Amino acid sequence: MQRWIAEHPAADLSVETLGEPGQPVAAAVRPGLRGRGGHAAGRYVDQVRLEAARRRLEDTADGVEQTARSCGYGTPEAMRRAFVRALASAGRVPPPVPSAATIQN
Repeated sequence: MQRWIAEHPAADLSVETLGEPGQPVAAAVRPGLRGRGGHAAGRYVDQVRLEAARRRLEDTADGVEQTARSCGYGTPEAMRRAFVRALASAGRVPPPVPSAATIQN
């Protein structure tokens, strides 16, 4: 299941969807599922998407909007919030970054 998630970061990776009959990982999804490092499935999906976005931003010429879409974030703002959450939980609080709405005004 972890491999499938890592290969499909833009897919609907909610536990409800992954657990539906016919999904390639349905048999592996159950309450209390733990991902790599003992994290809950939702947290594992967040980590996979963040890592995919980081690699894409570093290794390709894709912009922020394309990266956000290809990594499963609905908007660049959602991706930005995910990065801020991850940095804050790691104890590396980034400086305040204006939201996309603030920048456009």
